[in-house]
Amino acid sequence: GLWYKSPTGKVVDAEELQDNFYVSPEDDYHVRIGSKEYFEILFDDKFKEINSNLRSKDPLKFVDTKKYSDRLKEAKAKTNLKDAIRTAVGKSMGEDIVIACMDFTFIGGSMGSVVGEKIARAIDYSLKKKIPLIIISKSGGARMMEAALSLMQLAKTSAKLAQLAEAKVPYIPLCTDPTTGGTTA
Repeated sequence: GLWYKSPTGKVVDAEELQDNFYVSPEDDYHVRIGSKEYFEILFDDKFKEINSNLRSKDPLKFVDTKKYSDRLKEAKAKTNLKDAIRTAVGKSMGEDIVIACMDFTFIGGSMGSVVGEKIARAIDYSLKKKIPLIIISKSGGARMMEAALSLMQLAKTSAKLAQLAEAKVPYIPLCTDPTTGGTTA
């Protein structure tokens, strides 16, 4: 829409909110944003999404109140995303950078096998090119529908981040609202 109403009741022009990096100038309320908005803010003019074709599957054929495969279809349709994270490379303030940004709107930003793999590949790209990495976390934690496959991602990404540290390639983690669970590690 053309207007945004903050939880404190202040009404702000959507374009003004965007120009103010999604902080309401009326009451300093920080609006929750997704990877699209973070990429617009952090990258200079353009960026290239990497590993964009990775998609979650349902190897466990998980079902609770509905099938996991149906949840994935619904999340993709609702968000126009392929999973809970997007990774991209571009320039920020004239310097090369890799950004991995989670989207809470896709199944609570939960970390499943695709999220872990995309983070691992973003780290590999940073290592290979020797350019800094920013990971923007917005997650409710592990994706329960993938059980142990999801939990393994934390160990994988932690090991990859240790490689990044060993190579002395800068890594900047941003924990944003909402972030809970093991993903914050």
